[in-house]
Amino acid sequence: MLTSSNRIALVLLCFASLLTQSAGWAFANDEQIWAALKRGGTVVLLRHTHVDMREGIGHLAPGNCAEEINLSSSGIDQAKRIGEAFHAHGIEVGEVLTSPYCRCIDTGRLAFGRATPVQYLMPPGVVSDTQAKLNQEQVLKDIRNYRSSSNLMMITHDLNISNIVLEPSIAMGDFFVLRPNGADFDIVGKIRIGDK
Repeated sequence: MLTSSNRIALVLLCFASLLTQSAGWAFANDEQIWAALKRGGTVVLLRHTHVDMREGIGHLAPGNCAEEINLSSSGIDQAKRIGEAFHAHGIEVGEVLTSPYCRCIDTGRLAFGRATPVQYLMPPGVVSDTQAKLNQEQVLKDIRNYRSSSNLMMITHDLNISNIVLEPSIAMGDFFVLRPNGADFDIVGKIRIGDK
């Protein structure tokens, strides 16, 4: 017969075992995602790296970095670490498309050495509902039609990515890897390279 303290010990042991298994699965999944990136032909949806949140974020006209929300020092480091991770894994990055907001452009330049701003990667809340729908359709079209040996990088905002991958919350610096499969795409997985 199990005593109360033995039951607690058993529950803790099971919990520790699950945590260990989950950590192993996360590592294996990350390696599978890096392997998919190495093969090329994927589209990466990356949320810009860390910013210090403040009132008014997203409501300012893009292109005026002095007035915008910009990358924090940890966001700068995070972007560089993302670029280093891609380089360390030997990942070929093709075009780097970004939202016109400086935090996205800077993430691209720091991580991959380049960034091409496009209007259709703007966050939905700063354009009309009609334009937001058209923008999302353009992103979906780009994903489905992507054919290359390199990987397409799209650096944008949390809502843009959430609407595509149907995940409610995307942390700054998280990225999803998608593989076009003809008429649609598969989500290969998500990698988090957090801020320090």
